[in-house]
Amino acid sequence: MDSKHDIIVNNLSVKYHQFEAVKDVNFKVNNKDFIAIVGPNGSGKTTLIKALLGLKSIASGTVLKSKLLSVGYLPQSTALQDRQFPATVEEVILTGRLANKKFPKRYNQEDYAEMIKVLEYLDIVALRKKRIGLLSGGQQQRVLLARALVNKPDVLIMDEPTSALDQSIRDQFYKLIKMLNEEIDMTILLVTHDIASAGDYVNRVIYMDQTILFDGPFREFCEQKELSPFIHTHALRRAKRSEG
Repeated sequence: MDSKHDIIVNNLSVKYHQFEAVKDVNFKVNNKDFIAIVGPNGSGKTTLIKALLGLKSIASGTVLKSKLLSVGYLPQSTALQDRQFPATVEEVILTGRLANKKFPKRYNQEDYAEMIKVLEYLDIVALRKKRIGLLSGGQQQRVLLARALVNKPDVLIMDEPTSALDQSIRDQFYKLIKMLNEEIDMTILLVTHDIASAGDYVNRVIYMDQTILFDGPFREFCEQKELSPFIHTHALRRAKRSEG
């Protein structure tokens, strides 16, 4: 492997019983990439990232990554609907430190110090003692992002993180993720249906429908009329406007 930050996927296939959800997928994630993974419903996007994370068994092929590579994960449908959920913001973020601990799992001074750092970085210190159930959708998503970041991952994988957010909050979220990508060189993999907005921030688009049909820059993806007429007509116009 070229770098401990790289992920190399070779001929990857993943099955649910006899159904092949992901078929013969090949791609490489390079250090500092910001990749949007897009495709129709049921195209295997979530299955793919679960395979990358080791959360789903592989039928064939390989996922090569360094044992030193640390990965943060923001799963799908993380917005909390229960306004009475008792955990505070700092309690939710601290749970992100538990994964790397051996029994007995107890917080120490380093855990609290890292929690404060991520609160400050994401500008949510004022929310520290608030119950997460009482926060807005955008605030909740920042807290859950903080939980994914508190272990200082090399790679951040997110599954539809903006699906519950309105457009203005989505744009703020994408700008925040781009800042992570540029300022601290974090590699980002983003599963999204919102490619028309996310395309302004990513350096690469992977379009899949069980297998990969396109892998390249957003501007070139917009020109692939046969992949998505909506993206072609709307996102291409957006891309041209940003160039001007």
